[in-house]
Amino acid sequence: MKRLFALFLLFACMPGHAAAEGPAVDARLSALQQQSSLPGFAVAVVSNKGVLYQHGFGLADLQAKRPYTHETLQNVGSVSKTVVGVAVVKAIELGYFGLDTEINRILPFKVQHPHTGAPITVRHLVTHTSGIVDDDEIYGHSYYLLPDADKNSPQYRQFKRDFTLPGREDLSLGGFLKAYLAAGGRHYRKTNFARPAPGSAYHYSNIGAALAAYLVEVKSGQSFEAFTRRHIFEPLQMRATSWRADSALAKRQAQVYNRRQQAYPRYALITYPDGGLTTSAADLARFLTAMVQGYKGGENVLSKAGFTLLFDPQFAPDALPEGSPAGEPNSGVFWRIRRNGQVGHTGSDPGVTAFMFIDPASGTGRILMTNTEFSSDGEEDDPKVVQQFRDVWKELAAVR
Repeated sequence: MKRLFALFLLFACMPGHAAAEGPAVDARLSALQQQSSLPGFAVAVVSNKGVLYQHGFGLADLQAKRPYTHETLQNVGSVSKTVVGVAVVKAIELGYFGLDTEINRILPFKVQHPHTGAPITVRHLVTHTSGIVDDDEIYGHSYYLLPDADKNSPQYRQFKRDFTLPGREDLSLGGFLKAYLAAGGRHYRKTNFARPAPGSAYHYSNIGAALAAYLVEVKSGQSFEAFTRRHIFEPLQMRATSWRADSALAKRQAQVYNRRQQAYPRYALITYPDGGLTTSAADLARFLTAMVQGYKGGENVLSKAGFTLLFDPQFAPDALPEGSPAGEPNSGVFWRIRRNGQVGHTGSDPGVTAFMFIDPASGTGRILMTNTEFSSDGEEDDPKVVQQFRDVWKELAAVR
């Protein structure tokens, strides 16, 4: 399953209406949830001064009838890449490397673009122009089941078949990347790289994002998980946020579902930085508040110059890479820049969907996370589900 939510581009920037009071928003969102096929969801709206609104609706667990609240935990798919972006900029501030540093000056193994021989830089990774592509046969099976996964789940066998690689022993990030990207690696193929030279064409790459996180890991001498905890999660008091489900917080963890409301077994990602961030709307609101503050010229986990680097467009409007998406043609450091100026990311994975964007015009940021998937591999997108997401997102634009 792709950790990119392409159809959200159709409605991410819908205009809102006049400012609304919390109870009125509660009522409307509650009604939308009850009329929808979404088991549960949480939302938040923030400004540079803090959280303006946050609430949960529906159920985090259909069988147990456990409510979905703003403290409920789930992974948020590719919204995780916004954290990778902050970590990369923090690494730059710490002097580990620059955007134009060649990755082979950092990596303990060599990554060569097989079609051109041109070097790949950090900038190429953070803008999805490295040429690295995701092979579904390999990347699509880069999940693994957690020890507490319910083997009696109706989706257990199917998930194991469709998303995992039986007998895989090495679950390390570095091991996966070396096997995929280094010549002679178990999963290496020249087709793991697009033909255009690095920097010339856009190819959305989860593996490229994971590689950017691994560079931070190599240079810092600690796991990416430890680096982000020290430099991002702890300073922002994101106490329940991690990179995989924490068994100690199982009662707060959402059960996640396919579009037929069948529960997936608990899983994690080998390439966890590209989509494995496990968090709550409350914790993510703390993160987004800090990002809005930085966008407006403040500083917290990054300096003012760091936030400028994080958010500023990497390409001139008349020099966009070939194949850049029409809806979000430019990019900061993993933060996608939409045509109308909104900045953020979308995310999806088996059983989850999330959206997070900053709106410079209103000075606010919005979050929506839900424990069901917008689309499934091999299935048509349901127009009714599309509209349900549109309706919820539009309602959030009323909050000022």
